[in-house]
Amino acid sequence: MKGPARFLRIYILFTLLTLYGCTAHSPQLFIGKEHHAPIEPVGVYAVAGQYIWDSWIVEDEGTLHRYALSAPSDKLTPNERHQHAFVRHAISQNGGVTWQDMGPAIQPSGKKGVWPDKVIWTSSVMIREVDGEKQFLMFITGRNEENNDEMNQSIGVSTSKDGHHFTSPQIILPPTEQVTKLGYDITNDDGIIMAWRDPFVIQDPATRKWHMFFSAKSKDACGTIRPTVGHAIATDNTLMNWQLEEPLKLPQHYRQLEVPYMIARGGKYYLFVSTQNNPTMDNNRDKEAAFRGFVSDETIIGQWELLYTVNEGQETDKIFGHQIYAPTIFEKKRGSGEYGAVTFFSLNTMCPLTGSPIVEIRWRNERPEFMFNKDLGCCLPYNCLD
Repeated sequence: MKGPARFLRIYILFTLLTLYGCTAHSPQLFIGKEHHAPIEPVGVYAVAGQYIWDSWIVEDEGTLHRYALSAPSDKLTPNERHQHAFVRHAISQNGGVTWQDMGPAIQPSGKKGVWPDKVIWTSSVMIREVDGEKQFLMFITGRNEENNDEMNQSIGVSTSKDGHHFTSPQIILPPTEQVTKLGYDITNDDGIIMAWRDPFVIQDPATRKWHMFFSAKSKDACGTIRPTVGHAIATDNTLMNWQLEEPLKLPQHYRQLEVPYMIARGGKYYLFVSTQNNPTMDNNRDKEAAFRGFVSDETIIGQWELLYTVNEGQETDKIFGHQIYAPTIFEKKRGSGEYGAVTFFSLNTMCPLTGSPIVEIRWRNERPEFMFNKDLGCCLPYNCLD
């Protein structure tokens, strides 16, 4: 880029950041040291030389532990990053105003046949007490090389005492051929990558049982394949043993569904997913990527209904559009019942492939309101500099 054009781009960027209240604390803007350095602008998680995308957070005694998918940006194209992803770790002790990058937390083994030897994809994290000691549990998506066919996703778990040094992951929910008996499809026969990933674990307050939800596909009696949410129940309190259940039945379907998260609040269950209508396209706008929601007044497995009714009775489950992707939800203080969300910014936004600031979640008439425009306004303008 020529000098004057580059200067103009930086000037516009700084002006917009100031306008939206996201001015960086220093002229570094997006540049942060790889270890123990505050990340800027305010609330954005970015690391020099790294793509940062799907994030998930857990709170521990006032410290927020943020984990995110990461891959080298100086060696890979944005599309290539998916085949080189690992889990990165950052912490914040000021409620997410700044993030200190702690470096990699969980990486592929790199040893042929030692799962996962190829890549780690979107995961989730929780903390619990075991025999009086704190335990972090990371439920991960992992893949072995196996000709790099993307058809060997499995769900596993890794544990840690300090939130940074994790044990070697072990598989706890593989997609064996037996899963088809429960109505799952583990192929790419619909032209979309096989789905057995993005595990999220929650304890049902009504039954105290532990449930896992994950990205999956179902196949009905007519052979129709539909993206959906998979479901398993822990058979004991170790959370290492799981019984697979039938996939959830959702009221609306898309070409691809990813990153399910759930909130149990006031006797209701709120299910959130990220979807794409055209997943083979090159960017999130053309993919018609969206963040969507459903609600169940009955049980943790549904009957699911669309979350919102707007526009003179026209129902919709869309919460937000393509500028962001894969929001995840966390309790701001464990046990408080108050939630926030984080996501990442799409390509061609002001902060492409960086982790978002924390998004406030408000509640009105038993419905959540995600303050995406208010809290992410600094980075949402799309293609404004192209």
